[in-house]
Amino acid sequence: MLDKWLVKEGGCCSGDSHQAMGRREGKGAMPAHLLLQAKAGIASIGLEPDGTVSQWEASAEALFGYDASRMIGREVTSLVPSPEEGDTLKGFFKACLRGACVSDVSTACVTRQGDMCFCRWYAVPALRESGETGLAVMVKDVTAQTLAVNELNRARSQARSLFSSSPIGIFQADIKGRILVVNPELSWMLGYESPAQLTESLQNVSCLFSDPRQAESFLFQLYEGEQLNRFRCQLRRREGGLTWALCYGQVTRNAKERVNGFYGFCINISMTVRVEQELKRVNEELRRASIMDATTGIANRGHFDECIVTEWNRHVREQSDLSLILCDIDHFKRYNDTYGHQAGDHCLARVAEALVSCARRPGDLVARYGGEEFVVILPSTDLNGARHLAETMRCCIEGLAVTNERADLVTHVTLSLGVAAMVPHGGTREAELVHMADEALYRAKELGRNCCVVWGEAEG
Repeated sequence: MLDKWLVKEGGCCSGDSHQAMGRREGKGAMPAHLLLQAKAGIASIGLEPDGTVSQWEASAEALFGYDASRMIGREVTSLVPSPEEGDTLKGFFKACLRGACVSDVSTACVTRQGDMCFCRWYAVPALRESGETGLAVMVKDVTAQTLAVNELNRARSQARSLFSSSPIGIFQADIKGRILVVNPELSWMLGYESPAQLTESLQNVSCLFSDPRQAESFLFQLYEGEQLNRFRCQLRRREGGLTWALCYGQVTRNAKERVNGFYGFCINISMTVRVEQELKRVNEELRRASIMDATTGIANRGHFDECIVTEWNRHVREQSDLSLILCDIDHFKRYNDTYGHQAGDHCLARVAEALVSCARRPGDLVARYGGEEFVVILPSTDLNGARHLAETMRCCIEGLAVTNERADLVTHVTLSLGVAAMVPHGGTREAELVHMADEALYRAKELGRNCCVVWGEAEG
């Protein structure tokens, strides 16, 4: 019916295809079905059984650029760029003439302007006016679709190549956490021989993690934010070991834009973690060395100076008692002169160990103050509590019975102790408390040593 409808000149079609059809149908009008074919990129062609063109419609001229005078009597395979594609097209036409059920064939074509395009050919046997059988052919320009498909295939090929050769582990899971696919790097990272072996062994994402709570946290954070970065965790290896990994995640969506799963990305950071742990260990050793007295193994004077300031400031805020015990080994110089420095160091270590055993609270600090002097910080401790602990320490050192033949009155090592306590406030400094304890210690030595003196009670 549409072949009797005409579209007037100046209608919706314009350009070269319009002019070509205008020449074919006469100026001012053209069949509507030809106009629609041209707009759809479809050409109509009639072929002889040997493949030569017997009819060349204006739609074919619009598609390929050749007019009927150039194409009628010419083989239609002249439109394709290679003999191989020409043979493909001939085979397709022969099959159609035999009545074979062949739907279509696609080839590249070259226009009169030398441009390459891609076409899909459709053909059916048709009875000509002469009574001979020929072919009615429709050709559709599918260049845009072909280029899009080629680009999509190229992108897919690149994606597959990146997936397979990526230096980080990649996996895909559905909305229920079932593992769909993994790449070789992830299977190697977790000790599996191939991706297939991993997916057969671990069917759910939760099985990747060493701790179910880590798996729950990973999935919750991922679905909550639709993307997850730098999730540090441990993954379970096939042989039962663990691998540290930095994991990332990105949700995926279906055609209706609903979340249907996610991609996971895992970077092996086991070496980094080992280096971090070793660095932490070394730093801890350096820190201990910087705050520890090498002879006694307890805190040194520098650490005491830092701690007393910290505790002072804290007690200023809390307005609670802070106590200090300053103690000195009696006649230690004579001990050193008699037994030598090695024995003197051993004596210092034993005294330090005994003092630490008496100060049992986690917040208490025993430090070597200098030479044969020791100092004890007692946070949140009043004067009575400090006095009691000082006497306990004195008795403990006396009970060690470390020989000192050069002592004046006793034959073993003893300790003199000065005790002070106060509630720090903004108008005072920690040096005042140290001074009070030092004066009490001086008084203990004046009273004959091997005793405890509390500051403020020194004259009693």
